[in-house]
Formats: sequence, C-alpha cells, structure tokens
Amino acid sequence: MPQKKKKARRARKISTSAHFARGYFGLGENDHVVHVTANADYLLHVWARNVDTSQGGIQILTPPSQFRGVGSTGSHDGLVLNVGGQTGVNLGCVGAQGGEVIDITSSAGSRVSVFLSVETAAGATVKMTRG
Repeated sequence: MPQKKKKARRARKISTSAHFARGYFGLGENDHVVHVTANADYLLHVWARNVDTSQGGIQILTPPSQFRGVGSTGSHDGLVLNVGGQTGVNLGCVGAQGGEVIDITSSAGSRVSVFLSVETAAGATVKMTRG
C-alpha cells in the first residue's frame, strides 16, 4: 500500500538578511522636515495621520528619477499625498539607493504625524534626522 506524502508546511518568514528601523515624527508641530537615508538600498514605508480637521498631507522629495518626463525640472522629484482631516492612512512605500536622501514634509501647512519604517540590508546604517 503506497504511503501518502505529507505536504510541507510553508511558514512565512521574515528574511534574516533584512534590517528594519522605525521613526515617529510630528510634522508641522515639532518637526518641519525629516531626512531619511541609509548606506544600502532601502524601502521607506509611510503611515500618516492628519491631526487637523481640514485636508492636508505630506510631501515626499526624492533625488531626480532617471525616467523623468521632458516637462520635469528642478533638483528633486516631489509627490504630495493627501490625508483627510482627522484620519490615518497607509501611504505605501518609496525605494531609494544607498546614500540617497528622501525628505518628508507636511503639505498645505497641515499637522501630520508620520510613522516611518525603513527596510534595508542587515548591517546597514539608517539615519532619520529632523530639520
């Protein structure tokens, strides 16, 4: 009688070759800009909460993309992401190469709390500085 093969259980594991760093900042209150960088390639995950009752959000500035359109100018690429009044939302993530700086500020003068999580290589150094 043939034996039934047992199916291997697959467990989702976080890679041991990853390093995570987290920061929490009050943009428009205590902090005006947050500069994020790492000495290895990284992903910056952003969650934000608008503490005001009016519309607001954050602005993300990155080094210029190699795929910029002909109408793009300036030394940075910028993206404004809205966060409704008194709500919180996951805004996704932005990637950067090692040594590149991503700047995060509030937009439209809003008071926004941001929770930042940086995912990078094990042993990499992450810096989040206030400005």
